[in-house]
Amino acid sequence: MRRWRDRDERLATAAFDRALELLDLTLADARWRGRRKEIARARELLCDAALGGAEYGATLEELDRYFLEFALLARNRR
Repeated sequence: MRRWRDRDERLATAAFDRALELLDLTLADARWRGRRKEIARARELLCDAALGGAEYGATLEELDRYFLEFALLARNRR
């Protein structure tokens, strides 16, 4: 989403909507029952960052760094 934010508002909105959809699907999946609180918090912070960080001061850049660690870990486990 951050990548498209300044280039194309339509693509940025689509990326944000897709991210929320994936988080919602993950929350609905019983396999993640033990991690729902953390996943819901990530969703909440994503929404805050998209709205300028008014509630928690979250930024898209911080979320990129946070999620990059998980992406690298997942890639290394393959």
